[in-house]
Amino acid sequence: MIILTVIMGFIALIALAMPDLVLLGLFLIVPGIILMVAPTAFLYMASATAIRWLLPARTGVKATVLAFCTAGVLAALVAYPFRWMGEREYRASIQEDVVCASLLKLEGNIRLERRDVLHWKRGQTEQCDELCAALLLVPGVKSVTLANGIDCQHETTWKLVPRGSVPNKRLKPINPEEIFQHYPIEENADRLGGTRIHEFHQARREQLAAEWNLRLATRNTLIARDVAVAPDITIVITRSKQDSTPAVERVEVLGQSGRTLFRRSLVEHAVVNSPPYIAFHPSMSNSRFAIGRTKYSTGSRRERFDPIAELIENVEGLHRTPSEDAPRLVKQRLVEALGNVASDSDGLELAVPWIVGLGYQTPSDKDAEIVHRIVANLRVPDVGEALRRIYPKTIPLRYRSILVQRIIAQQTHAEDRTYFASLLSKMPPGTFADMTAEEWQVINDPSLRGDSAAFIERLADLRKPGVQPMLEILQHAVQTMPKWHQRKPVVQAVCRGLARLGPDANEALPMIRSLFEQQRCPIANSAGDALAWRIAMARMGLPIGELPHPPSWKEPAIAKMRDQVSRRLAKYDPEAGLW
Repeated sequence: MIILTVIMGFIALIALAMPDLVLLGLFLIVPGIILMVAPTAFLYMASATAIRWLLPARTGVKATVLAFCTAGVLAALVAYPFRWMGEREYRASIQEDVVCASLLKLEGNIRLERRDVLHWKRGQTEQCDELCAALLLVPGVKSVTLANGIDCQHETTWKLVPRGSVPNKRLKPINPEEIFQHYPIEENADRLGGTRIHEFHQARREQLAAEWNLRLATRNTLIARDVAVAPDITIVITRSKQDSTPAVERVEVLGQSGRTLFRRSLVEHAVVNSPPYIAFHPSMSNSRFAIGRTKYSTGSRRERFDPIAELIENVEGLHRTPSEDAPRLVKQRLVEALGNVASDSDGLELAVPWIVGLGYQTPSDKDAEIVHRIVANLRVPDVGEALRRIYPKTIPLRYRSILVQRIIAQQTHAEDRTYFASLLSKMPPGTFADMTAEEWQVINDPSLRGDSAAFIERLADLRKPGVQPMLEILQHAVQTMPKWHQRKPVVQAVCRGLARLGPDANEALPMIRSLFEQQRCPIANSAGDALAWRIAMARMGLPIGELPHPPSWKEPAIAKMRDQVSRRLAKYDPEAGLW
């Protein structure tokens, strides 16, 4: 018996050390089963062997049977207190569901307590999400106070007021159309094919987003205040999932007096099994062993609980069908505003949301023309993030002057300037052979040039006349930007520009070599930077055998560097860059 226990212990050690081997063994069935039960079998056999050693030797088989029975009973007794505590925690977490005979009607000021913020995205707790937005549209609801966090101490009251009654801070709910993710499957959608179901739901989301955009541009203003309002109705959404404690998902609607009007919940808990065993949890990436547990649940097996879906099904006015005409009205009003030079900004507020609504696909010719008119209209601010959805890397040539004007505009953010400059830098070769006065303004103004460093590279379109401006820009960056992260975009743009020029930039070699060979090189901060500059210098006409390198390098390192530069030169592509 001792020998069998040692063998089983060795097999258990293999299984615990390499749980993925158990998963592979299951493909052969028997080896996998042996490895899977080995840890549990070893524990019981080791316990039984110890008990058998205490019994008289002459009792034989009877003593062995008694030892195994005793080991099983002792294991069950040890595990029972943990099982009892787990069952008690599970029962204490259960609250009886409260269901209304008819749909609940919400009126007045609503308090929405979100105790499920642990799975929210960063910053989402301070925004009016899809549920907050849906509650604001329920007839009779005056305001929604969003309280979040474990203790619900952070409170923000959201309210829709008539447009023009308060200053417009351009607040808006975050993705209000995502409420459709919680809607029940409708009969007319259920009969559609897979692709058409997606198109159906996408159309619904676009319609609701357009409704909100139209509402905020014409009828209402959304305001937010960090002052809580006495609630008439309180909605509490709880989501608690922690190790070794019951997982509780619950939604409650409470009246002004605190009486529960509606409650639905799902409580799940994994309780230690008695007698205990070691369970195998297979996974393609992280198979593991753990103490075996029995799952208790107030719902059906693998039930998915959605508190917002429960509210939609039981609260009057939350289930809404958006107007199919809303996207057309938004587009119509936007086109009218773009065509009226003297118009106010009401219709122009629809511009950025309309571009966002186009998604990440290439727009039609008519929509592309509207996008062009929006970007060309400087009365529409902050178009960069939305435009990035349609033109992430390249943009048609006709945007050349428009993007330059956007870079120069004072209201343009630094991130947008960087994006616009990147688009300009990827326009066809020779585009900037004849630079305009505005383009020279971007190049010569240090405040604009810092955010638009990528555009410096296109001085290469000027051929030899572009070398001196690039050297002056590089010298200015080295002298005025002490931190590498500040001058890095400028340095890299100059490096790419000189590499583009090739032999035409030969006159820049003395200055570049001088900077490159300094003990604390101001134009390179890594091996990748140094390689890029060596490629640029080789492109400018410096022989590969004369490329600078640290004096401490041995001949093998020098030969490796030269070979690397040679290979990169052979496949050099100015559009691919050097990094």
